[in-house]
Amino acid sequence: MKDLMYKNFAFISYSHRDMEVARWLQRKLEAYRLPVEVHNDIDAGSRYLRPVFRDQSDLNTGILSEELRRNLEESKFLLLLCSENSARSQWVSDEARAFVEMGRLDRIIPVIIPSAGVPEPELFPEYLREYFASHPGTELLGVNIGEVGRPKALVRVVSKMLGVSFDSLWKRHRRRQAVKVATYTATGIVAAVCAYLFALPVQVDVAITPEPSQLPTGEEILLTIDGADYTVALQSPELRGVSVPGYKRFGSIDISVSSQFFTPVDTTLATGFGLRREVELTLRRDDSFATFAGTVYDPDMNPVEGVSVSVGARTATTDAEGCFAIRLPLAEQRESQRIRLSHPDYTPITREDESPSATLKYILYPAK
Repeated sequence: MKDLMYKNFAFISYSHRDMEVARWLQRKLEAYRLPVEVHNDIDAGSRYLRPVFRDQSDLNTGILSEELRRNLEESKFLLLLCSENSARSQWVSDEARAFVEMGRLDRIIPVIIPSAGVPEPELFPEYLREYFASHPGTELLGVNIGEVGRPKALVRVVSKMLGVSFDSLWKRHRRRQAVKVATYTATGIVAAVCAYLFALPVQVDVAITPEPSQLPTGEEILLTIDGADYTVALQSPELRGVSVPGYKRFGSIDISVSSQFFTPVDTTLATGFGLRREVELTLRRDDSFATFAGTVYDPDMNPVEGVSVSVGARTATTDAEGCFAIRLPLAEQRESQRIRLSHPDYTPITREDESPSATLKYILYPAK
């Protein structure tokens, strides 16, 4: 069915008042892709019905000019929009006449735009009404948009131009549309899921449990979530409803917690695909009240070896450098501790030390 002499696959003739339908028909025909089986059967060069010429969209002329006539000659089919408007249009009538005079009456495809109370033959342009009147038995079967609807009308026009079965073409068209609907539906679902994942934030709730003890604490906790700082009271260590951008669902966020007398906590949280995540963190006590260590000297600042140093029930003995170290478990740690230092040659010392550290210094005086 190759027709290489034709520049245009079809020429749409219509009244300017029917421009909306003409534009629709041109757009749909040029976008129509022939099914593979049909394309192979008719041996068409292209799988598209292009180009489709629409005169008033491409030419601005007031008469049936040579250029317009040439486009008619170079068009394989004439798609004639038949309506009350075109029935009164001399322009449409002249284009139909030109196509008939070229000996291509059989390639005119009327596309009927029905009008209430008007018989279909009365919607044809004047020239064709007169032609049929003078040629009894001659007729053109049109495609009535009002009766079959636009989707079927489009496929009927294609089937007439290609000379293939409408039923076969319509079934393939329906299958293609079903695939499109399924594709659009799947795409919509994916888009909705992506919108959910990227647009909706994740609400993060953090609960902090300080390790219990009889030791002093600071007044507040500094909590950092995904780079943003928050302060919560140590007496009610909880933060709820922190919004994290939805795209963070595909990764993790950093969370850190710090407070005086506690060991800082650094962790990461995988936000996941839910709308809310809850995380519980425990703050452990640091070594602020755990270590008593230092050096014992005589009055001349010489280190004293063999000094017994006691903190509560814990005891240590200084070495040759006068150094000692005592580490207390949490249960024995206090804000202040009674410390006793004794040596046979020195006067013992007993005192309350409120500043435990690793750099304590004591001086023992010789016994009298």
